[in-house]
Amino acid sequence: MAADHIMAGSFETAFRLIKEQVGVTEFQPLRSLFMAAYSMSRTSYTPLPAFPSIYAHPHRNWKDAGAKGGHPSLWIKLNDLVTRLQHCYQLTTNGKFPEAIEKFRNLMLSILLLIVDTKQQISEAQQLLQICREYVLGLQMETKRKELPKNTLEEQKRVCEMAAYFTHCALQPVHQILTLRTAINLFFKLKNYKTSASFARRMLELGPRPEVAQQARKMLQACDKNPVDEHQLLYDEHNPFTICGQTYVPIY
Repeated sequence: MAADHIMAGSFETAFRLIKEQVGVTEFQPLRSLFMAAYSMSRTSYTPLPAFPSIYAHPHRNWKDAGAKGGHPSLWIKLNDLVTRLQHCYQLTTNGKFPEAIEKFRNLMLSILLLIVDTKQQISEAQQLLQICREYVLGLQMETKRKELPKNTLEEQKRVCEMAAYFTHCALQPVHQILTLRTAINLFFKLKNYKTSASFARRMLELGPRPEVAQQARKMLQACDKNPVDEHQLLYDEHNPFTICGQTYVPIY
């Protein structure tokens, strides 16, 4: 485990293991996590007054470690990361996207240093990594979209495209509803009523609050009176795609 090497102070072997296991080549973002793990691998205490401090290294397998079979105690657990995930969700709900992105990134990096024992824990860690990936991608894209100019038709089309892509990120239902509300309004203003109606139907399927559902139904009725898209966009809702994290365009 790379985390064991880090807590033992052998950073070079930890670098090699992480590179071999997950392909990481840039370790600077991990620096603070490495130092935190290393500092938490030992305790310091004074045995008697006026005596110098003594360092001890707690073991997670202390019951059967023996003289040479000890493993460093866990500096972070899966449950700790799940708790941090809830905080990230709250930041997203409150619209604090820059802070949420930072927290999701840190959470994603922390997963690299987890030590898990069961297949269920492995599955949960992988799921947590996937959640972080989707939120970092989506929130970065949405932050970029809000910064784009909206003066020309082409600029407005690009804004709508990115809003549409955001609705395909695998987010929690409460956040998915927010992405769909934005897309509904933007596409309606662009007079792409057919696609706007599609977003409204998707949102209603998620069971939003009554007042939000009522607004979505009104938009759906308005769109169904003229179910056409006035402008062609780089977006096909029926063709599965992956979003490029660099250019924010779909990869079919």
